[in-house]
Amino acid sequence: MAPSSLGHEFTPLDEHFLQDPFPFYARLRREAPVTLAPAFHFWLVSRYADVQSVLKDARTYSSRDALRPPVELPREVMAILQPAGYQPEYPLLGDDPPAHTRVRALVGKAFTMARVSALEPRIRELCRNALDVLKRGGRKAEAVSRLASPLAMSFMTELLGVPASDGERIKRWCDDEKLFFIPIPLDQHLRAARGVADFRRYLRELVEDRRRSPRDDLITSLLEARTEGERPLNTDELVALACVMVFAGHETSTNLISILLHHLLRQPGVWQELRRAPYLIRNAIEETIRYDSPLVGMMRTTTAPVTLGGTALPKGERLFLLFASSNRDESVFDNAERFDIHRASAVRHLGLGNGIHYCVGAQFARLEAQALLELLVEQLPDLRLVPGERVPYLPNLVHRVPQQLHVEWGA
Repeated sequence: MAPSSLGHEFTPLDEHFLQDPFPFYARLRREAPVTLAPAFHFWLVSRYADVQSVLKDARTYSSRDALRPPVELPREVMAILQPAGYQPEYPLLGDDPPAHTRVRALVGKAFTMARVSALEPRIRELCRNALDVLKRGGRKAEAVSRLASPLAMSFMTELLGVPASDGERIKRWCDDEKLFFIPIPLDQHLRAARGVADFRRYLRELVEDRRRSPRDDLITSLLEARTEGERPLNTDELVALACVMVFAGHETSTNLISILLHHLLRQPGVWQELRRAPYLIRNAIEETIRYDSPLVGMMRTTTAPVTLGGTALPKGERLFLLFASSNRDESVFDNAERFDIHRASAVRHLGLGNGIHYCVGAQFARLEAQALLELLVEQLPDLRLVPGERVPYLPNLVHRVPQQLHVEWGA
């Protein structure tokens, strides 16, 4: 395939692009399904079949650098991070077989459907509590900061078995780590590094506490997880793994809840239909992930020369797999640009990954979203977006989430 200049038009952090990136994705699929984005030094992969083939071929497309910061961390920053045991490698999301196979199997022993199901009553209780707090504030609210983000963090503190009061500082630490992935001045980088170091120390103390005094929580289950012929997870691995799970779990749930509310409330009649037929909520969640993926995409790196989508790629090239584009591929989804909570094929989306790196917490995220939506349509049947309020999206390459979502209810 002839080289394309379309990658020069990839401006994912610009306000106009953030508001509606989908026309650009459609052009990619038609004109340049695998094309270089020179400003970012990676290739955009936009068609469903190509994205799926990469996700299913861990041998040719490595995850080792999936979460690598775009620039080398300054020496002064590393001087703060290293004494706290910081490692730039992230298990599960950022490793390949056989290391990934071992960790995934051990996590699977701890993060079972039985554990998710056992947490369901508590998840519903947390949703009720969050909704009570929201309603006590009046008949209008900013839903990301008042509902989605604090509720997602309460899910994570519950899963880890740490005090809910720790949620606020854990959120600050996660925000600090996100700064590692964008260019910032050294003084900001140093401040963020201190937060990241504090988070690693917090998690290390948590792991060691559970080693001494086991409890009925995920960290204890990970400590006790065993698979035949494999060594158990050590403290360093558990600290890194807990960091990944907290960060990914909170971000994914916040994004999903926020985007769900945005689209379900902006489509005429959909909220009322869910109230009349709450059994549609499960499919509405899948359709929302397909239509506007909370995770825009993920990185992979070629381990050998390969041809993808008609484009020859050398070894060592970074690829950005655009889930947000592949989920609107017209060859897979009829009327792909239409939001349809009745869509039978919605569950085929790639918004939570595919293959060996399919999201380990996918069922947990779905349960959280479902529990909240069931309560919302029941208790706030007239919930609506505040008319005239703009919905700006966060400038972020990987995560897609409204920065603000103003809602109201009542007369």
